This record gives sequence, structure tokens and C-alpha cells, in this order.
Amino acid sequence: MCGILLHYAPLKSDNHCFVDEYVEDIADGHSQRSKTTAFFDSMVPYIKSRGPDYSSLRVSSEHSTAWYSSVLSLREPFTSQSVKVGNRFILQFNGELYNQEITAHDNDTQFIVSKLQEGYHDVCQIIRQLSGEFAYTLYDLQQRKFYYGRDNVGKRSLSYHLSAITGELYISSVSGAIPGFKDCIAGVVYVYDTESKTLDDSIKLESQYFITKKLDEELTCLDSTVEQLYGMLSLAVRKRVLSIHPLHLEQSPVGVLFSGGLDCSVIAALICEQLQKYPVCRRTIELLNVGFENPRTGILPQETPDRILAKRSTKLLRKLYPEIDIRLIEIDVSYEDYLRVRPHVIKLMYPKNTEMDLSIAMAFYFASGRMGEVCDSSGNIMQSSRNGIVLFSGLGADELYGGYHKLANKSPSELKEELTRQINNIHDRNLNRDDKVIADNGVEVRYPFLDHDVIKFSTEEIPINYKVNKMILRRLASHQLSLGLISDEPKRAIQFGARSAKMTKDGNKHGTDLLS
Repeated sequence: MCGILLHYAPLKSDNHCFVDEYVEDIADGHSQRSKTTAFFDSMVPYIKSRGPDYSSLRVSSEHSTAWYSSVLSLREPFTSQSVKVGNRFILQFNGELYNQEITAHDNDTQFIVSKLQEGYHDVCQIIRQLSGEFAYTLYDLQQRKFYYGRDNVGKRSLSYHLSAITGELYISSVSGAIPGFKDCIAGVVYVYDTESKTLDDSIKLESQYFITKKLDEELTCLDSTVEQLYGMLSLAVRKRVLSIHPLHLEQSPVGVLFSGGLDCSVIAALICEQLQKYPVCRRTIELLNVGFENPRTGILPQETPDRILAKRSTKLLRKLYPEIDIRLIEIDVSYEDYLRVRPHVIKLMYPKNTEMDLSIAMAFYFASGRMGEVCDSSGNIMQSSRNGIVLFSGLGADELYGGYHKLANKSPSELKEELTRQINNIHDRNLNRDDKVIADNGVEVRYPFLDHDVIKFSTEEIPINYKVNKMILRRLASHQLSLGLISDEPKRAIQFGARSAKMTKDGNKHGTDLLS
């Protein structure tokens, strides 16, 4: 994972005077030497937080561009960012690739570099070959064009600001609350031609996903479909576990954003299965559960619904996988801490600015932080912090398998239409916000349910009636993973389970209300 910040300013002035340089492993604030803008300098700490292992600044006066990059290194060999590819390209890449050609000893950034070095310079075609979760910028030094965008689902955040008058361009993983920034649409390759000052946003990596309308009212194919889905989810989890460098797996346990509910429990169980199969990995998993002190209700963090459920689910997982060290990380957030970080989280999640977005963002921000009480199987507190830098999320299950309450009474045709809309809009509804707040803690989140092959199978092959109240996923949980009562747990949104919503006595606010 890394942070991306790019600034192109074609008009030379005292405020846009680019001085050629390339500085590695720079400290916060060093970017001021680039003489770009105050905004660029103000964004450096945000980008640095996303990649605490390494950072660099590259500036080209000839091309009137500055690139600031930060790196969280999860694969070897280590590759610094940004990368100059011969005399043709400058690349910034944030994400993880799972192409079959990439072995356990390969680096995904170098995989892209090798494609570019082969002399095959159809940039859009190279991007179409990438399988994983990523965002990128790529500058063609000869044609003077910027390419930038996100994967087809949008699992990594990327925003941009383009002046229609001057042609000045900013691209950033996170923009802060700066008016004019737009989140990139998932799966679009943006191409900005600096000569003509035109932006082409018509190039799509793939077509949209469409939910099948087929029915299996007799449930004749249910068991075989569940088995197929189980195999695909297992593979999606395996790729995301084994692509972590073994040294990290030894030192930093895999983490799961854990409410104790169906989706995250399925992911946790699948990770445990993978850790059993590959004994070279450290057999430790951390289940991260957050609870808020809510002054409106008087509920303490340890009394929240998600905390109670997480303890029950953790107990079952420990019973199923006794050889795995399963640690429940209890993250208690005081109201004072909530108020302290609130302004920072509001800036991180921009342009999202509703009460609901904030309550969800706050939950993920604290859940992905580095503090929390680690409880063993006997309830003893082992330590007061955690070490994991890779987190897994169950996001996507509701959109693929019909988990939201409002879907319960819809007809098959209505359910098909609504789920199609939700999976294609998940980049804007969830992923932009979640990646911005989680990555600020110097950790990376991975989404097995949003694996491209899982989505394709789930949208095109699973009959629509299997998706009423998540029937197919509940069956997988009970039959393939023996999750018992967890498979019957109703859907509960994180902001209500963790009690991060409606924190004040002004409890009549709606989730869609704008922040004041």
C-alpha cells in the first residue's frame, strides 16, 4: 500500500517554480523545497501516514510536475515509489496485485514496470491486465499525458482536481476538505493531455456488473452453488494472505475488522483455514472490535451490541480452530477521544459529509488503529496494543447477497435491480471513505468478497432467490464452516452495533443530514 500525491502546474510563477530533484526517504515538510503550493505541502503528512515505511519526492521542471509517494512495504523486493521506467514513464502505484504471473517472491509494482519495459506501451491494455485492488498515476514523458484511476471495483481511493482554465492538475489518495476535488469513478482510466488541456474519462476497464435474473425456486442447485462459492472465497482469501511477505506474517498477525456478525466471521474462519494449511505462517489472527462510549444512551464500549456478539463469535471460532491463536482486540473509544479525532476524520473522508458517513468512518478509524486490549481465550488481557498491518473486511457481502433490511420484501426483479445498483456504486458509497480513514493508520485493508472472480460468479451465476436475506451465505457459514448460530445473526450496521451513531443528545438527526 502507498500514498499518492501528484501536482502538475503548467503556469510558471513564484508559486509554481519547480526545481529538479529526487529525494528518497524524506521527512515530513521536506516537500517545501519543491516550491509547489501550500496545499501540496499540507497534504504530505496525510500521504506519509498511508505509507510509513518510506517516502520520496520527485520534481521535474521540464514537465512542471511534482510526485510525492509513500510506501507501506508488504512484498519483497522492496520497490521505492515513484518509479521512473526508462525514459518513457513515471509510475505511482498503490495496491496489491494477484495475477497468476506474480509469484510469492515478486513485487507487484515491478510487475507493472516489466510490462512497460517490454516496449508494449498501450497503457490502457496493461491496466486491463491487472487483477487486484489498486490506484495509480502514470505519466508518459514523450506524449506528455497523465493516466490515473482505480481498479474496476474501486478498492483504493483516488481523487483529483483539474482547473478548466489553467490546466493545473492535482491527484491524491486523500484530498482533505478541499472544495473542487472529485473521487475517481471505479474502473475509469482518466487520460489528461497536457498539450490540448483535455481530459478523457470515457475509457472503461470493464463493463458494469449485472445481477442475473434466473431463479431456482426448487433450490435444486443450492448445495452445488454453495460449494462453488466456498471454493472461490477460499481462493480469494488465500491470495490475500499469501501475498503478504512471510516476515510480516511472522511479526504482524493478520487482522479482521470484526463485529462478530456473519460476513466478518466467514472471513475470519476462511483465514483460519488458510493459516492451518500453511504452517510457515504465524498462526495468529486478531479480531478487531470497536465500541464507543455514547453519552446520549449512557452505554459503555463493553456494553455495545457488537462487543457482546464479538465475544460470543470469538468463542465459537476458538472452538473450531484450537490450533490458531485467535485474539479478540477490544477497542474502547471514550467520548473524549471521539471528539478529539472528529475534525481529522471529517477531513479524511471528504467529499463525504453526512452524519452516517461520519459514524461509519469513526468506527473504522478507531478499529484500524494500533491500540486495544488483547484478550486471550480465558479473558485475560495479554497486552494493550496490536501489531497487524494487513486487515481483512467483509465489505461487499450485503451488496452481493442481499443483506440490507430494505431488500427483504422486494420482488425478484426489484432485488435484481437494487443489487446491481449497489455493487456498481460501492466505490462511491463505501470504498472511497473506508480506504481514506483506514489507511491513515498505516495499515492496508483487503476485501475477499470484492475479488473480481467472486463478484463475477456471485452476480452472474447465483440465482436471485438465493439472495433473499443472504440465504446462500448463511448456508455456506452453517454447512461449510460450521458457524452455527452465527449464520442466523441478523444484519446490523457497524454504526449501530458499535454505537458510533447519534452520539449527542441531539439524537433526532438522520444519517443523511449534512454535518454542521
